[in-house]
Amino acid sequence: MCPERYYVGCTPFTPVSQMKLSLPPMLCILWHLCCNAYSPCVFGQGVAGFVVTLKDSLAADKDSRFLYNHIRITNKYHQAQSFQLSVTVPEGWRLMSPAKPFSKALEPDQSEVVPVVLMRQQNAPASWKPVQVQIDAKAYRFFVKAEPINEFSVTPITSVIQLRGQEKDFKVTLRVKNTGTVPGAYLANIRNRNLDINSTEKFWLKPGKDTVYSFSYHLKEKALSMLKTEKLQINVEDTAGVGYMHYATLERVQHERTEKASPYITFPLWLETGVMIWGKQVSYYGGMHGEIPMGDNKLSFFYRTKQYGLGNNLERNVLGFNYRTKNWDLYLGHMSDIKYFYSYGNGGKFTYRPKANMEFSISATKHSNVLTSFTNDNITMTAKYPVGKMVMLQGIAGDVDHLQRRQSYLFNNELQLFNTPKLLLSVSAGAGMDFFAAKVPGFPDKPGAALGYNFAWHAKRIDFSSLVQYYSDYFPGLNKGLMYHFHDFSWKFGNNALGAFYQYNRSGVNTLRDTVYSSDAFKFNIAKYGLKYSHGFTNGSFSLSGGLLRQSIALGGTMPDYIFGEMYVRQQAGKKFSFYLNSISGYNGSYGTDKKAVLLTNTNMSLAYRFFGLKGNYMQQPVFDQTSEKNFLRYIQTMLAGPYMTFTLWKKVRTNVYYNFSKSLYDDRVYHQVGGSVMYSNSRKGIDLSASAMVPLESGSLTPNGLSEKYVSISMTKKFNVPLIFRKKYFTLNLLPFFDVNANGTKEAGEQLIPNLQININSIPFISDERGAISYRNVTPGNYKLDFGSANNVRGVVPASGLFQTVPVNKDRTVFIPFKRSRVITGRIVISSDSLAKSNFPRSNIKVIATDSTGMLYSTLTDDMGSYFLNVPAGKYAVSLNPEAFNDKIRPRVMSCSVDVGLRLEGTADFEIVDKSRIVRMFKTRK
Repeated sequence: MCPERYYVGCTPFTPVSQMKLSLPPMLCILWHLCCNAYSPCVFGQGVAGFVVTLKDSLAADKDSRFLYNHIRITNKYHQAQSFQLSVTVPEGWRLMSPAKPFSKALEPDQSEVVPVVLMRQQNAPASWKPVQVQIDAKAYRFFVKAEPINEFSVTPITSVIQLRGQEKDFKVTLRVKNTGTVPGAYLANIRNRNLDINSTEKFWLKPGKDTVYSFSYHLKEKALSMLKTEKLQINVEDTAGVGYMHYATLERVQHERTEKASPYITFPLWLETGVMIWGKQVSYYGGMHGEIPMGDNKLSFFYRTKQYGLGNNLERNVLGFNYRTKNWDLYLGHMSDIKYFYSYGNGGKFTYRPKANMEFSISATKHSNVLTSFTNDNITMTAKYPVGKMVMLQGIAGDVDHLQRRQSYLFNNELQLFNTPKLLLSVSAGAGMDFFAAKVPGFPDKPGAALGYNFAWHAKRIDFSSLVQYYSDYFPGLNKGLMYHFHDFSWKFGNNALGAFYQYNRSGVNTLRDTVYSSDAFKFNIAKYGLKYSHGFTNGSFSLSGGLLRQSIALGGTMPDYIFGEMYVRQQAGKKFSFYLNSISGYNGSYGTDKKAVLLTNTNMSLAYRFFGLKGNYMQQPVFDQTSEKNFLRYIQTMLAGPYMTFTLWKKVRTNVYYNFSKSLYDDRVYHQVGGSVMYSNSRKGIDLSASAMVPLESGSLTPNGLSEKYVSISMTKKFNVPLIFRKKYFTLNLLPFFDVNANGTKEAGEQLIPNLQININSIPFISDERGAISYRNVTPGNYKLDFGSANNVRGVVPASGLFQTVPVNKDRTVFIPFKRSRVITGRIVISSDSLAKSNFPRSNIKVIATDSTGMLYSTLTDDMGSYFLNVPAGKYAVSLNPEAFNDKIRPRVMSCSVDVGLRLEGTADFEIVDKSRIVRMFKTRK
């Protein structure tokens, strides 16, 4: 509370707590001369001679509804005199005491304390407002304020919506009330991903006000066709982020529904075709692949044509089949493998998996005589099996090349000793040999070996990894002559790490060997080692490394040793912003006989915000002569940059558009390109479409080979569900409800089917058509539960065999369901409110529940007029309303009542809902 204020018959002043400036000492002295006293509040001498004391200001917090200010009035006059006091309060506050003007006579030096009591109302403002206290002809003030409260409540009214037939419009209703003390802005959202529903609206409420809010929505035809039973998520959120979530059930009631597309087993078949245009050359291809289920097994296949129109001899039509079971696979058809040797042709592979973590395979490939590029045949066997807690990997391969007149054999082993998140350790060893029918000088038939290990250890602060793989020059296959080292050590502290690394690569690349001169012109070796630092931060990272870089070409000897530095930066902010930069540079201050300083560099950058981005690359590579002097000739310098945009059209079409600007700094030539790509995928319709294009903006001889021609590629894949008509897997359940006149449980001539009757099958609502039939097609075999608790569309009937029934389905079935005459409970909902409030509480879609003595429930929903009826067997029932639809301001006068229809055919249960959700109006007491 603020300090008290004293008045001595003078006009009140602004509260001390609200004074913005302090008075200088001289002005304070003058102030004391004008008024009688100031300590620390205001004094003044009035004609009446009363001294008035009251509290300066009062604030009501969330839990306080009442404020108290005790006003003390003291008579300082030398004789008795009387006063009259009245109080005027601001809007949002009610004066509880004094309820009417107060008057009293006081003797000299006598005091009177008048309590002023204020009640905070719902709409009390969260700002300082003056309360005026009138004592005779003098006016005094103090200030009151309600603490700002941002609160609201939501009461769901609609819980179940049923659409019948082709109905597409529905409404979801809820009540929102501002229970705070400040005006509220609210966002109401209704969504369902499956039905593509996402609607948001904004509305405002003053403190204490409430509203019945309704979402009116129109379903699209596509959403209606797939609707069975869906949950609608309803959210209401204020500006502070406080939210409320509610779910409503949306059901479509039909006489016919299909669970599966076909009663037969179907298998997916994808057909693919594509067209490629390069300049004036046009090529095209086609293909397909599919998977046919065979019990617990599966047969998959593929077929792809070569690219027609190019006149090439490198491609052929390819075809393959794979039969997969739980323990083994068998594949026959086109083969392409690069495990130990590069093989291409036709063949097969058998894989056997006797148990977990154990696998054996054998494959064979026979080259095609039409393709002169691949002249080797291959057979490979692999094994994977546990040895205690370790895992052994083994491979044996034999390869025969008919053009090179070479036979090769190898045996390779790898033992995984440890494989945990903290420790990884494996060792490998192998042996092999090439046998050439035509002997080449310098390349004797000698055995080769392979050795290696892989080690990694991850601790809280230390990471260490070491990998070595060595293949001798006589080891056969793709890895001939390869030697690779990689060693890395890191010490972590916080978000930082320091470390050292060493990398060495000696490439064998015998697939690029110059077979004419049997030389190593294409071998390229590298050694790289140094120190590194890295730092991780929110949604990004930074690293910096430096050291020595050495390159060499076997044919041309060594290249410069560089002192190099490398930097990597990555930053991302949600899905809107991303930045990437990677740059490596190497420097040698004196190379070659002319001691020339050389610099190589390669920088890549990408920046993107939302759908727009920029990318760029700069590369500089020195060129030396091929003599032993290795003198510097020139730099090859290229620059590539351009903007791009990535966005989605119509929520399904992913689109990329770009422009490229490139320049060769050696000859100052500039090239421009525009291009883009489009990808569309619709899993529901089974369509995938992609297209890309690149168009150069230059033509003629000024552009390098290939850059002067436009390129366009279009491909499309369509999925089909193909039925296997010789195997029926799904069946149809037909229900025919009829009125059993003679109560014998059998439909006879003259007994009519019952149209417009609702029955739930496995909780899915159905309604019989105008003929009285319900059909559930292509359903999975099993037991189906029939629920007649919602069969209240036809008045006066009830199932003769009980409210719940089970029907087994293992073939097409038609079931006649007998109904008999029932008792009926009817009623209506009445909304009551007085003349001070006009209720807008809806009477439709309120759930009414009837419960019998055994606990069996029968339910229905009220119509637009608030009326309802329930078909029930004879007996006594407790009829009630859904309690979730009401709150403390809107409630039925009686939530439940008893109805006896044991002897009567019909009973009535009406409900009166009392709406008190209005602003209470306070009337001032007459003076």
